[in-house]
Amino acid sequence: MPNILPSLLIAGDMNYCFDNASYHHSHRAGKPKQFMEFLNTHFSDCLNPRNEPHAYTFKRGSTMSTLDYMFAGQGIASKMSDATNSFLRPEWTDHALVTKTYTTGLTNCGKGIWRANPHLAKNPRYRQKLADEIERFVATKLDYNLSAQDKWDLIKRKTKQVTINFARHHDTWRKARIKALQSERNNLLRCYRNDIECLKLLLPDVEGELSKLQQEIVEIQMLKAGRRWLEQSEKSPGYIKHTIDQRVDQRTIAMLKHPSTGEACLDTETKLNAAESFYQDLYTEEPIDMDCLNIMLGHIDRTVSPEDATMIMEPIDYDDILDGARRTPKQSSPGLDGIGYEILYLLVSHPSCRDIIHQVFNDAVRSAKFPKSWQASCIIILHKKGDKSDLANYRPITLIAADCKVFTRIMNSRVVQVANRIITPYQCGFLPGRYIGDHGMSLQVIMDNAQSASWRNPSNFTAYAGIMLDNAKAYDRVHPKYLSQVLLKFGFPEAFVTCITNLFFDNSIYVNVNGFLTGAISQRRGIRQGDSISPVLFNLAIEPFLLSIVNNVNLTGYSLQHVKLPHQIQNPWISPAPIKVLAYADDVLSFVKSQDELVELQDRLRVYNQASNAKINYSKSVAFPLHGGKMKDTDGQQVKRYVTTQLRMKWYDSHSTGYIKYLGYPLWFANHQRDVFVSELLGNIRVMTDIYGSRKVSLYGKANIANTLILSKLWHVIRVVSLPQEVLKKIKSTIYQFVMSGLFPPLKANSFFLPRDQGGLGLIDIGAQQKSLQFRYLRVLLLGNHGRLPGFTYQLLTHALRLTNDVAHHALPLLFPSARYKNTLNGLHPFLSMFNAMDICSLHRDWDRRPTITTIMSLPLLAAFNPFAVTTDLEFMTKDSVRRSCIRDFFAYDLAQHSLQFRPRSECPTPTTLNKVRRALANHQISFQRFVNHNNAGEMDFLPFVESMIYQQHPIFKLPNRELRFVMLDMANLDVGRHYSNQLSKQQWKAFYKNTMHYSARNLWYRMIHKQSSNQLAMAQRNLKHAASDRCTLCNEVEDAQHLLISCVHKLDVWDSSFNEFLSYPKTADPQLIYNSIMHFKLKHYYIYNYDLHITIYDLFATIMRTIWRHHYQQFYNLIPFNAIQVCRHIRTELLRLSNLRQLSH
Repeated sequence: MPNILPSLLIAGDMNYCFDNASYHHSHRAGKPKQFMEFLNTHFSDCLNPRNEPHAYTFKRGSTMSTLDYMFAGQGIASKMSDATNSFLRPEWTDHALVTKTYTTGLTNCGKGIWRANPHLAKNPRYRQKLADEIERFVATKLDYNLSAQDKWDLIKRKTKQVTINFARHHDTWRKARIKALQSERNNLLRCYRNDIECLKLLLPDVEGELSKLQQEIVEIQMLKAGRRWLEQSEKSPGYIKHTIDQRVDQRTIAMLKHPSTGEACLDTETKLNAAESFYQDLYTEEPIDMDCLNIMLGHIDRTVSPEDATMIMEPIDYDDILDGARRTPKQSSPGLDGIGYEILYLLVSHPSCRDIIHQVFNDAVRSAKFPKSWQASCIIILHKKGDKSDLANYRPITLIAADCKVFTRIMNSRVVQVANRIITPYQCGFLPGRYIGDHGMSLQVIMDNAQSASWRNPSNFTAYAGIMLDNAKAYDRVHPKYLSQVLLKFGFPEAFVTCITNLFFDNSIYVNVNGFLTGAISQRRGIRQGDSISPVLFNLAIEPFLLSIVNNVNLTGYSLQHVKLPHQIQNPWISPAPIKVLAYADDVLSFVKSQDELVELQDRLRVYNQASNAKINYSKSVAFPLHGGKMKDTDGQQVKRYVTTQLRMKWYDSHSTGYIKYLGYPLWFANHQRDVFVSELLGNIRVMTDIYGSRKVSLYGKANIANTLILSKLWHVIRVVSLPQEVLKKIKSTIYQFVMSGLFPPLKANSFFLPRDQGGLGLIDIGAQQKSLQFRYLRVLLLGNHGRLPGFTYQLLTHALRLTNDVAHHALPLLFPSARYKNTLNGLHPFLSMFNAMDICSLHRDWDRRPTITTIMSLPLLAAFNPFAVTTDLEFMTKDSVRRSCIRDFFAYDLAQHSLQFRPRSECPTPTTLNKVRRALANHQISFQRFVNHNNAGEMDFLPFVESMIYQQHPIFKLPNRELRFVMLDMANLDVGRHYSNQLSKQQWKAFYKNTMHYSARNLWYRMIHKQSSNQLAMAQRNLKHAASDRCTLCNEVEDAQHLLISCVHKLDVWDSSFNEFLSYPKTADPQLIYNSIMHFKLKHYYIYNYDLHITIYDLFATIMRTIWRHHYQQFYNLIPFNAIQVCRHIRTELLRLSNLRQLSH
């Protein structure tokens, strides 16, 4: 106990007055003497100065005393400051609000950098004030002999001054008045402490005004919060997310290790010193090897065209600047000048600033002249993972001046068009039309091929290893000379290169540590993160290294391998070009098959590092066999040995624990590894459902949260990775329980997946979403690439489909299940989701155009026949030999008769099967599909099959992704339960969800429409134990939903009273009419009487239903009898509250 006394804080209502200096406290004998001695020995009074009367903290009627105290141990007393004793409305409490500020030593936080309030840009008075001040400043105070850059900086400085002054005086009267009144009250208490009668006379006026002002603040805040919640809770999951305090403390740093000494830095000064030392070292360039630089430059084989070079250097139009400032990101932090996009737009659009800002931007392009504010920036550091005291585990994000970001955004829009044409397709990061998932899919296909070949064709299999390289601080280590020489070698204009190097290097940066800024750090290298043009600059910088791998004859890369023995192959096949490297910005994955190739890769890395200052962190890099098993041959064993002993990299295979990630996609080789991922995934989903489950929102709101905040984290993964069905079922079950939230009777889960305008909740079905996501690849594979995918990805997918299934064309296994090889690999089959999606599509077919004869003859035999029931006579059709057969094996096409004819037995590989097929056709046990016969000659073309796939008269492949999800849901065969009701039109359902209402009212209304509300009859029909009867407890009639809410005489009184009070028509309640109106959401024939009451008819009905429901069940849960008068009173109060919310402006 003595050990904690110095840091102990005791606070609360002591129910004693410890004031010995005040004469009017007469009851001293009852005070706890031992406790007082204990306090006097070990603690200090935080609120009352020694030897002065204690301030009153309690008032009831005319009685005043001091009962509330705060005592601090000697160890923390010195850290306590700024005591306050504030009056609060007597309706709230009879105690005062006492506060004391405690300053901790470890997490001292500074003010950070000043930021202009972006909401001021919407304030008309501020806009006018700023416009007038800028006009006056430019006309009378600005020196016209200054450069445009200096003028612009002075204008921004003036803007900051105006903004600070305006914000300081804006809307502060009420707060200032409250502060003055609190001070006046405290003075009265001190001056007339011993004159109770005088206090009785003087205090009421002061306390009355204080009470009124406090109530105004509370009411305004309550109304604003209520309106925001009413309007946004159901429709804005982002709003709900922001209301939950689950923010990880990423920016408050308790301790740092000094990068030089390794000592712990606990106070602000040493933390700043550690950060300054670390980042000065990080941003100080190291000498580069010119020979290595020239080698890197020698790999560049593409250049910018003269037309593109001219386009990059074209003058910037004023309209482009204005548009750039107008397109305000929702969340964007300003630079050191504190001016965000919203206020920047006011400046850019100001007539006095137009010519100045126009010249600033064009001087930047032509002459590399910038305002000083563009070359000073602040860095915030965000923890990634690992030891929080290690600065290497933080990501530095640069906060750049908003006007500078507008400039770089304009330049990026020009450069990215050019870079997309000269950067290798193996780089998929931050370029138009390139998608991270394509690399994830490519790796899945490669791994699937390696695994299949390793066990189906082991004698001809070559083991490869994937090498995932970790670039340490990749952006922050780019050397300025290396970057400039690479840009020049690519053919970028020299003026542009000078612009970039002057803008990005030799700048001053300040690191923000807990709100305190370090001294200026000179940035001598590194591409700042947080600038729109930085990603494409880094892509150009790393491109020579990627080219050194792609064009390297000593690195063979991975080529698809045969998965069948040579004598088993029926369709000849040539492997596409090998893939040597995949890159997403600095995430590089390369493939090697021998130690020599690994050493060559290491040497390419060495040259790149010495030319650019790059550094590979081998301890965080990972190598893995593409087939997942042991490296059995000599080359493979040497690769593993070199990786683990020489490079000290991690080695991952089927015997490792857990899983690894590539670009966010999980990789595993065994079920126990997959189970680790699944366990983490399910655990994370359950945590999120627990967090968001406490939010008071309706079924619709819960579905919206599930779609956008919970399930959205899955879409990136399931586009590429196939998960077992049992996993999807567990996720669906968790989401269903989250949405349903224990409501009874439960609604059928499948009804949640239907569109909202069809009576569902629009909840996204995971399986349907996964299938719909496959259409990015299915459209390309079946309709042609047309540049939608990188060429190597398209070739990889088409050849893998042909190779794996041993077919003549890659479309065959997609369109016809019988053409597919049965893949037994668990969780790594990259085409599984595509096949599942196509199998649903194949249910809807029409034939406007028949396929060619060549196409028909290449089809699987089973594809020629309509679906049939397997009888004893047709069991032969289920054998693998028949499933692998093609139409051409049994039939020839007779051009004269325009039909298929049986081949002679001598030309058929299995004559017995031929006879059985002939007999089945003759006996009408099987029949040809409509597309068979009357075909024309021509090349192999599967477009007729693709065009025949329609859904509700619309070609499936032309549907947008959202509609595709409902097609994949297979709504025609979806069991939504016998109670599901879709009586409402789409417009009525839209109106239902558009109208704002209390979450419980929306739930109740929705469940009533679907006839799944809780009532005695529903309970009794389900034979629930606690449902002893189907009778109403108030009137003993059968209680269904209509009776519970409307028809019961006690409930009907509520409707009658409410109609009579709030409606002009009808004045009396017809229970059947009310019920029909609710069930069909048709309320147009009801008219609000009082137009001063700002509510809608939907508000009225929702409030009546919710209040009746609430008071009905209070009979059982709180034992409160149902009282119609009390119910009507609550309805009136709620409607008045809603009316106030409607009137309140945002």
